[in-house]
Amino acid sequence: MKTFVLFFVIVLSCITDMQAQEVNISSIPYAMHFENKAKDLKIVRENHIQIVAPANTDLFVMPGFSVNKSPRLVFRPDSDFILTAKITPEFKSKWDAGVLMIYNDSVHFAKFCFEADFKGQPRVVSVVCNDISDDCNSMAVNSKWVYYRITGSTKSNTFVIYYSENGKSWFPIRGFKLDKTDNLRIGFSAQSPSGKECSVDFEEICLQERKLKDFWKGE
Repeated sequence: MKTFVLFFVIVLSCITDMQAQEVNISSIPYAMHFENKAKDLKIVRENHIQIVAPANTDLFVMPGFSVNKSPRLVFRPDSDFILTAKITPEFKSKWDAGVLMIYNDSVHFAKFCFEADFKGQPRVVSVVCNDISDDCNSMAVNSKWVYYRITGSTKSNTFVIYYSENGKSWFPIRGFKLDKTDNLRIGFSAQSPSGKECSVDFEEICLQERKLKDFWKGE
């Protein structure tokens, strides 16, 4: 019994430490921290991290139901931002996803997901929540990875998200606003709503602190 209690305390301590610790990489000049526990985090290189989401993890709000369990590694930008990453999820179950996140609070957020849809097809998916979440399914992706970009500002409530096959030519997926941006954080997330876990690699991470020069080109 003592052995079991000691093991439980060690595991709980590790989970608490992961949530409390600051995560730093050279491509993001801000300390990041977890909101909701991840199963694992690895800093592979200075612009490459891996997040593993536990089972039954998602972020979604609809009438009579809400869930806020997916781990997100976030930071608070100073003002204008363009955050880019190559995302490679290890798809095992439907709705597994790697995510670039814009998060203010539990009912004001946007998640830009590279997601296995209900048939298991990797797909560009976005969710914007202003009290209630929408769910926008865009193009299918016949690749194990994709490039995503999120843009906006802490001084404005409008944002734009972009998709690319090569990290050079960008296609705008949608522009939108959040009704609240007083506590805005951005960053990375993984989810596994119906699976046992989902491991996601975020590579070629790049943060530019500037406004877009060209809306249509995403530059």
